[in-house]
Amino acid sequence: MRRRFRTILLALAAVAVALYVALCGYLFVNQRQAIYLPRPIVLDDPPPGSGYATLDVAVPGTGIIKTWWLRPAEPGMPTVVFFHGNAGDRTSFLELGIALHRKGWGAVLASYPGYSGNPGQPSEASLLAVARATIAAIGSQAGPVIVWGHSLGSGVAARMAGEGRAAGLVLELPYTSLPDVAALIYPYIPVHLLMLDRFETRALVPKIAVPVLIFHGADDPQIPFAMGRALADALGDRATLVRLEGVGHYPHQLDLSGTVVQWAQDRCILQCPQTKPSGSQAGGNP
Repeated sequence: MRRRFRTILLALAAVAVALYVALCGYLFVNQRQAIYLPRPIVLDDPPPGSGYATLDVAVPGTGIIKTWWLRPAEPGMPTVVFFHGNAGDRTSFLELGIALHRKGWGAVLASYPGYSGNPGQPSEASLLAVARATIAAIGSQAGPVIVWGHSLGSGVAARMAGEGRAAGLVLELPYTSLPDVAALIYPYIPVHLLMLDRFETRALVPKIAVPVLIFHGADDPQIPFAMGRALADALGDRATLVRLEGVGHYPHQLDLSGTVVQWAQDRCILQCPQTKPSGSQAGGNP
């Protein structure tokens, strides 16, 4: 009887192990379908009357990725390049871009492969390739470039800043890394070993030399505030952390333009006023 009981236990354990391995295999094979959630819509020209124009971004190996943009009111004014979340699209930042444009800034609503009718398949490598090409496409027409990433897009924006492609970085609901987020959802799966697309934002901290503004909701149900705090602590004096209450996972539905413009002025992303010599009539600081 004891031997039979042991045999049954071993059989059950073998079944449990087989099921666990099968689950890990399923998640590994389908991980990108779980990360990237493009809506089944095609976005072509921007909404009439919005002021946006279409900017076709040529990406080697992918094709033409359509973006929308508002040119800055005058040369030298900043342009914000927005990278949306995993279930968003170019419309996610439409209104915020218009609000910034009213202040004279430019706005670029970037897109991803496989989203909104664009060619290609989304992956970490393909999103980063499109981001680089998008920033290159606006070129000297943009003034200082500030990259802004929401949720998944925060990893894209952080990488662009880490590569020296921006004068400022705005992280909205950022994560320390994508595997860190996945581990909260699947604590029983070795996601740090299995994940292909990692977006290791915390690892980029030593490479980010520009000012960073972090918006994080205290009640974000997907990416805990502690991750935004961890990044702010790691960035030190480079970071300004803004804790928002009652905004859930979409702080950009608020008009954050005033906060961003003030931050850019305070951090001298816009040209800072030159101080006068100590012997001047105004008695300014040296």
